[in-house]
Amino acid sequence: MLGRLFGCGTLRPGSQAYQVVAEAVRHHEPAVLPGYGLVGEGHRYPWCVQAPGREVAGTVLVLHDPIPVLANLDRYEGIDEPDPEYLRLALDVVTSDGVCVAWVYVGGPGVPDTARPIQGDDWLL
Repeated sequence: MLGRLFGCGTLRPGSQAYQVVAEAVRHHEPAVLPGYGLVGEGHRYPWCVQAPGREVAGTVLVLHDPIPVLANLDRYEGIDEPDPEYLRLALDVVTSDGVCVAWVYVGGPGVPDTARPIQGDDWLL
């Protein structure tokens, strides 16, 4: 089971949802997700959507026991809902050590039509 998770919004260290995964994180490091951009509504949370030529700033979280953490996050992110806002995909992300594969929660069919690009593709800016 893949033990890396890319957080680009509220799952990043110091953000509101990080406590959902904090106990399972062995370490974390800055990373980017190429080919995606962030969209949002300004008052909730962001979604990663495919956007050629852009890259999303985030953090790779290395998990020590990924199966229960990902099951919990899948429920938290609502990926099994009829029209989910998020889907979990294994994607290439780039760290200072190079390219690695990590789980990423990307925007699903339930992303609101009102979502607009987030300038700089960094939720923490």
